Amino acid sequence: MTAYGAFLHKGSFCRSYFNLLDLLVVIVSLISFGINSSRIAVVKILRVLRVLRPLRAINRAKGLKHVVQCVFVAIRTIGNIMIVTTLLQFIFACVGVQLFKGKLYSCTDRAKHTREDCKGHFIVYKDGDVHQPMMRSRVWQNNDFMFDDILSGMLTLFTVSTFEGWPALLHRAIDSHSENVGPIYNYRVEISVFFVIYIIIIAFFMMNIFVGFVIVTFQEQGEQEYKNCELDKNQRQCVEYALKARPIRRYIPKNPYQYRVWYVVNSTVFEYLMFALIMLNTLCLAMQV
Repeated sequence: MTAYGAFLHKGSFCRSYFNLLDLLVVIVSLISFGINSSRIAVVKILRVLRVLRPLRAINRAKGLKHVVQCVFVAIRTIGNIMIVTTLLQFIFACVGVQLFKGKLYSCTDRAKHTREDCKGHFIVYKDGDVHQPMMRSRVWQNNDFMFDDILSGMLTLFTVSTFEGWPALLHRAIDSHSENVGPIYNYRVEISVFFVIYIIIIAFFMMNIFVGFVIVTFQEQGEQEYKNCELDKNQRQCVEYALKARPIRRYIPKNPYQYRVWYVVNSTVFEYLMFALIMLNTLCLAMQV
């Protein structure tokens, strides 16, 4: 800060976000070390913030700084994609509420299929042992992931987009019947189209657009470093390839017998023969029961 100045002129210390992060980490460390009492809640929070110390390495490494800058630029430029994805998520959640609201309930006693019958107690066996019966109350409970409201529907669909545990929800939705009625096996198989369309549009299409946009942003930020260069991208790649090119060294045995073996092993016919043998071996392994 003494060398570059505080913040009044261009290029000063505090005009860089990375320097501000570095300054924040140093101040937090000094305050946490200066106050020894651990009973104050603020001090506890400051000590937790000491985990930011490894972030100081970003300001020291040019490559890490470039990556972080690209991430922030990408976040600012992908706002429209995030808005479209959120709107699609909201639309699918509304459709899910219309299809599954109040229909994912079930009774803890699988023998009862309606809410009116889900009363009283039933017998269960501890660890499947018929000699250890237990009495439990029947409870009409909802599924862990449901579509009873928009927020719950969006959370459920977000879980589906992560591909974690969504087959269980799919089967539960297929078995759904109506409100106050428990699941019936494969009652609505056609409802699976809803989840398939959602996965194709959100999990595949929109997520790939999101990732692709981040990659394009990284490439554009990389091109900014060469905006004053007279060479285009292809010319720069040719120059870099020529500078990094190294001659390939091949070992050729001097012994005549070794040379014959080496010549056969490195021939094209031998490579095709090995490839055919590998394919035959794979076919034999596939035919084994």
